[in-house]
Amino acid sequence: MAELPFGVLDPTSDRAVFRQIADQLRDVIRRGIFPKGDKVPSEAQLMEHYGVTRMTVRQSIQGRGPGGRRARLRRLR
Repeated sequence: MAELPFGVLDPTSDRAVFRQIADQLRDVIRRGIFPKGDKVPSEAQLMEHYGVTRMTVRQSIQGRGPGGRRARLRRLR
């Protein structure tokens, strides 16, 4: 598997693991690491990279948007 463009998690942080992952996902998308038409990594790839469970990855992808609305990171088309 190719190297993913994400950093590592900070186990000493007060920020929840799923929020750290969500922050990193948003950051690489904002910076254009995944050009239009590219796919973001799969849940399985994120699980392997971070060493977390599928539930943790899903929590990071299915966060809360502005105003408490549910937001979901969608695979880029």
